[in-house]
Amino acid sequence: MKADLLVDTQCILAESPTWHKTQQCFLWVDIEKGHLYRYEPVMKNLRKWEFPHRLSLVIPDKQGKYILGLDARLARFDPETAHLEWICEVEKERPENRFNDGACDGKGRLWAGTMSTKFTQYAGGLYCVDLDLEVKKKVDLVSISNGICWSRDQKTMYYIDSPTRKIQAFDYDLDTGFISFKQVVVSIPEEMGTPDGMCMDQNGKLWVAHYGGFGVYQWDPEIGIQLNKIDVPAPHVTSCAFVGPDNDELLITTARENMSKEMIQKYPQSGGVFICNMPVKGEVVFEAGI
Repeated sequence: MKADLLVDTQCILAESPTWHKTQQCFLWVDIEKGHLYRYEPVMKNLRKWEFPHRLSLVIPDKQGKYILGLDARLARFDPETAHLEWICEVEKERPENRFNDGACDGKGRLWAGTMSTKFTQYAGGLYCVDLDLEVKKKVDLVSISNGICWSRDQKTMYYIDSPTRKIQAFDYDLDTGFISFKQVVVSIPEEMGTPDGMCMDQNGKLWVAHYGGFGVYQWDPEIGIQLNKIDVPAPHVTSCAFVGPDNDELLITTARENMSKEMIQKYPQSGGVFICNMPVKGEVVFEAGI
């Protein structure tokens, strides 16, 4: 399988690809530039907003607004008025930390992790923002918090702390948001790159962006083996999400950070956003209820 360039955004660190079902558009961010992108595939219209913060995630809420991760704070952004409403902040004692990847469970709780901008080992954590906006740390001693998604029955949460190169499975109680570590379901060899963002398909298989791995890899969490790969003409693949009216396309983000001029000349589409027609549909992704 092969991904095609959708938009040549030349992002430093594109992340958080998202499908907005109501607005029928693609969303993503450039973390380091603080840019939020919205792309309307029918009209091929691209819009960009700029923020004076590192912008790590974008998740639609149920009112047509977007939940954004801005440094170590979450905010609600109205794309029509550009009004920004701050929601919460974490890790005030660690000013070098910021939010990274995030996702919502079937109740609308927002799960988002943190990392050090200096890449300090074990400096981050994984947090859950409940519907009443109460913030709870769920996992400690995280280095680079990344991919989060749930099994089809919402009884298992899958999670990546990137430097471990492992996908962990947690037992998940949807009613309470309680998690309990179950097992490591996938261990990724170093030569395949580092696991970053991920999503779930309707067959219960994981699609994982491999930073340094030139692609999105399909993994079976039941038996821990690789099933497929989408080739991407950029080494640093950061995240992926099922998108489109039929949920049968994969939106893929990439980065050009940490690349020499020679590397960028060799892979000039690095930092672009890619699309791939898929042989399987994606699992339902939920809006934020906070």
